[in-house]
Amino acid sequence: MASTPFLVPPLAPPPSAPPLVIVGASTRAAAWSAVRAGRRPLCADLFADRDLLAVAAAVAVEDYPHGLVDAVEALLSSEPAPACPRVYTGALENHLEIVGALADGGPLFGNPPEALRLIRDPEWVAQLCRDHNLCCPGIRPGDDPPPRDDRWLVRQPDSAGGSGVSEWNDTAPPPGSGSVFQERIRGRSAAALCLGTGSSARVLGVTEQLVGREWLSASRWAWCGSIGPLELPSVLDDQVVRLADVVAAGAGLVGLFGIDLVLDDHRAWPIEINPRYTGSAEVIEMATGRSMIGLHLEACGDAPSASATGETDTGSAVHAKAVLFAREEIEVANLPPGDSTWGVADIPHPETVIAEGRPICSILASGETVDGCREILKRASAEVYRAAKPRRDVERSTGRG
Repeated sequence: MASTPFLVPPLAPPPSAPPLVIVGASTRAAAWSAVRAGRRPLCADLFADRDLLAVAAAVAVEDYPHGLVDAVEALLSSEPAPACPRVYTGALENHLEIVGALADGGPLFGNPPEALRLIRDPEWVAQLCRDHNLCCPGIRPGDDPPPRDDRWLVRQPDSAGGSGVSEWNDTAPPPGSGSVFQERIRGRSAAALCLGTGSSARVLGVTEQLVGREWLSASRWAWCGSIGPLELPSVLDDQVVRLADVVAAGAGLVGLFGIDLVLDDHRAWPIEINPRYTGSAEVIEMATGRSMIGLHLEACGDAPSASATGETDTGSAVHAKAVLFAREEIEVANLPPGDSTWGVADIPHPETVIAEGRPICSILASGETVDGCREILKRASAEVYRAAKPRRDVERSTGRG
């Protein structure tokens, strides 16, 4: 891994560190952050990647997300105090029954199902913005379709990270149950990472969002990375700060949450609210030198750990993260080591078979400018793709198949 601070993985925590359960689709970034906050992560996700197992007890859940609750019970079976706090990452806000079951088993450090039910309702968010004279894309229910043109998108009720989003054009199928139409806003994709108190919030940082980038083999609307922090003009910064306050107070949000945005020259348009640790949190952590999970736990009423790492000079002005998706089915061998500006994370185990369209790994990078970081990510992703062998080539070289 690269030598720049916060590109370097943390050391495994001591057994005496207080445990913290972390669950979600991918928990490695939150686990690294938890270690820096003085915690000992116990993780359940889809992957149990190599660099997660280096710092945490972790299991890969095949029956995701329904198997998460049993996986947590198994992780806690050897703990002297099994009712330890739980934190969830993306995209469990779309599975209220899982969040409720996690809360039943021990203290939930995050937003409860009743808050998630509000914040994941696009019509509720749109009305909240109108009530406070904040801009928001137009919303129409799924049974009231607009003209089929490029001015509207269809959002499925369980969309997150760009999944469940499609264009409403001449070839679009009828929207599914619970879908809504959302006005398509043109501008720069961005995300604000916020910290809520239940009645207000502060913005920890804003990043540019990488969405549907071909050089990362991402699908059209998929989130595939973040670069930041961004310096916003005061007119936009003021809107984002006010929006964070209004959202936190309206839904009673506590701890970390994200606001996906589209920025034009004069307005910050909220597209989606993510009421938990987000994909861009790692970028803000690299930029600020502060553990985002540590801030989240404190906001949820937990005392800072005595072994938490203090604020660190991150040594670079801009930081970035990108997720690479497989262009075809591959089998993982060795990934490139990176250099002083970038390194790989979310590292799969050797001989893992990754299907086309599924994530291979992440790249973490540091640079002097947003454009410079983007170029580092492009160069690094090209190196990773060169090292990723199509499975048919592996089978040919080893005589398998």
